[in-house]
Amino acid sequence: MNQKQFTHFVGIDWTGAKGKRHAGLKVALCTVGSSAPELVAPPSGAKNWSRVECSDWIAGGMELPPDAQALIGIDAAFGYPFDAGTGYLRGDSAAKCASELWQEIATGCEAAEDLFGGPFVECHSKHYRYQRYDPARGAFDTIVDNDYFKPLLREAEQICIRDKYGPCESVFNLIGASQVGKSALSTMNMLHRLRSRPEIAIWPFDDIDQQSVVLVEIYAAIFSKLGGGKGKVRDVHALNRILAGLRSARYEDELPSGSTVDDVTDAIMTSAGLRYIADSSEYWHPEGLSTMVRRTEGWIFGVV
Repeated sequence: MNQKQFTHFVGIDWTGAKGKRHAGLKVALCTVGSSAPELVAPPSGAKNWSRVECSDWIAGGMELPPDAQALIGIDAAFGYPFDAGTGYLRGDSAAKCASELWQEIATGCEAAEDLFGGPFVECHSKHYRYQRYDPARGAFDTIVDNDYFKPLLREAEQICIRDKYGPCESVFNLIGASQVGKSALSTMNMLHRLRSRPEIAIWPFDDIDQQSVVLVEIYAAIFSKLGGGKGKVRDVHALNRILAGLRSARYEDELPSGSTVDDVTDAIMTSAGLRYIADSSEYWHPEGLSTMVRRTEGWIFGVV
């Protein structure tokens, strides 16, 4: 796998939330050089992106020049923990590689709105820690902590924790603000939709030499740390200090107020961070990326 020369860098802060359009799904883009990333609005003119619209935007070329080479980072897991003996989900999945797992998820969630991953959780609920809805009270109040659940982590996630890249949640935990489980499922549902497109490669599962669009899994906290930041970024001054550390020009627009500010700054940092490390060979060839991990679990781009 040779190193590519990318011209455009897209950061996507993803969401696994139920519904059709999502205030927390944010997209930022920058070009080769040092210009500041810019937020990308949904081409439909809607206020917020849907996951399907984002998927279609990627598949349609993102309105980039015909000769563009785009690196896209999505802040969500591209795979599940895999055991050499039992496979995925302790043997409850027949999938033997990531692409087969994506197909299982897509098939199980075919009727769900906007690539939502909830039906897959319902089908395999014994593997998850989640909250049950009480219709009498109209609230989620009962924590279901199955005997089968334990916080399994992929190889790259274990390295993240060991080497202090940042905390990583198990994809099987569906409770709390930092849970990532349904976000991962909707992402893998989308990857199944995109994988058939000959111009798109999904790293590290595919070779990336010939494709003009490469998707990678990222962890926004890594780019914050690379830029000298720590924790959530909630104001433009902190964001610009990180962008300077990533050799990017300042972000001159106003940030939104409220809960979506983290999503905006994560997308912007991801876009600039991808540009900052894309030419470094070590990130494309991490030591822990074995043949089996490459085929089954994938990797977080930025973890070495």
